[in-house]
Amino acid sequence: MRKSIVLLHLVTLIVLLNNTRLKAQNKPLTVGDELPDLTFKNIFNRNTEIKLSDLRGKLVILDFWGVFCIPCIEEFPKLDSLQKMFGNEIRIIPVNPLDRDSIGRFFKSHSKVYLPSLPFITGDTILQKIFPHQGNPYIVWIGKDGKMLLDDVPITQSHIEAVLSNKTMKVPEAVKNNYVESLFDKRWSNDMLYSSYIYRGRDLGVKLGTSEIGQSLSEGGTVMFLYQRAWEGLTNGKYGFFRPGRTVIQTKDSTKYFEPKNLNDYDKQVWLRDNIYWYQSSIPNDKPYHVYELMKEDLNRAFHLNAGIEKRPVRCLVLVRTSNTDKIKTQGHKPIDSFFNADRIGKDYGPTRSLINQPFSKFSKRLTGLIEYGLKKPFVDQTGYNGNIDIQFKADVLDGIVLANLRNALKVYDLDLVEKDVDLTVLSLKEN
Repeated sequence: MRKSIVLLHLVTLIVLLNNTRLKAQNKPLTVGDELPDLTFKNIFNRNTEIKLSDLRGKLVILDFWGVFCIPCIEEFPKLDSLQKMFGNEIRIIPVNPLDRDSIGRFFKSHSKVYLPSLPFITGDTILQKIFPHQGNPYIVWIGKDGKMLLDDVPITQSHIEAVLSNKTMKVPEAVKNNYVESLFDKRWSNDMLYSSYIYRGRDLGVKLGTSEIGQSLSEGGTVMFLYQRAWEGLTNGKYGFFRPGRTVIQTKDSTKYFEPKNLNDYDKQVWLRDNIYWYQSSIPNDKPYHVYELMKEDLNRAFHLNAGIEKRPVRCLVLVRTSNTDKIKTQGHKPIDSFFNADRIGKDYGPTRSLINQPFSKFSKRLTGLIEYGLKKPFVDQTGYNGNIDIQFKADVLDGIVLANLRNALKVYDLDLVEKDVDLTVLSLKEN
């Protein structure tokens, strides 16, 4: 009897030790911590397993991604290229919590998504706990010694070269969010009318909660973005100030409002640090203030600008009819709607894109998106057409937006895009 009890205690001790090791493995790590020796078996794109201890002596980069994360997917060709460039010195490993079959189905059903020749860790739960994060992409760099080296630093050639040559990288540290109910002494909360603050540079990670406050607003971006956000809120999105050509900057120096093109990684980070601002405000429930009205006033005080709405001529691409012949009137067949461009994760709508027995307003709205987000030009429909239509375009016209190709496709239906000035309601920012 005593012998059985001893054995039971030994079994209990082993179970406790195993649980302790498991908890230790799942403990969140920070820069400088050594990773536990983990083995991953459900590897997509490889008939093998990944054991972290086998990768000692190499720079390992874990890329946490998601199937709905467009920036993650758009990085795949670059990751493949960097892996081939640095060869056996590094290992880039995409990580996803979905199982291997789900990842396989994703790539099979999205044929236009680039599949890199990298081993994918799938069905992951451990790494998500070791490196907790919100949102993707999220990048973890593991040094040759098996210790966490960098937290959420972008994967670029210059960063890899710097790490391999033991150089100091000029990159900002990642910041974890800290959620607080108020930045002020709670003893005076009943007397607070409203609170707000603006700061420049990286996100300090302070997020005002709403449990005891009421209205709350948190935004981050360029000065122009913050003004657009405020005025979109004030006008309930009526004028679309985020659209091309709908915001006008009238200042001596506009470089701080628009990110310059063709910046290298470091200069881009410097520009963002110097020209990105974070705004937060909170209003108690019993105070009669409009959150966007206060935001507008705060921005004017902080940036010495006057913002207002005005009508002014803007150069636009204008859709017009070139004849009185109605070549788009529907023949009344069964409705079809496949008039979409292939999205960035590869969904294909076939070799021909059609709007059959569909309202012209739907066609106009689709053109708005294609032109304003594809060509970055303001678009206006001046056809005055109503009713249902039949229109078909070849896939390459919509999948790779080129103005000349789009015009040629429209001319078949006696439609055209012409450039001319149109009076638009715009958000005007002037120096005070």
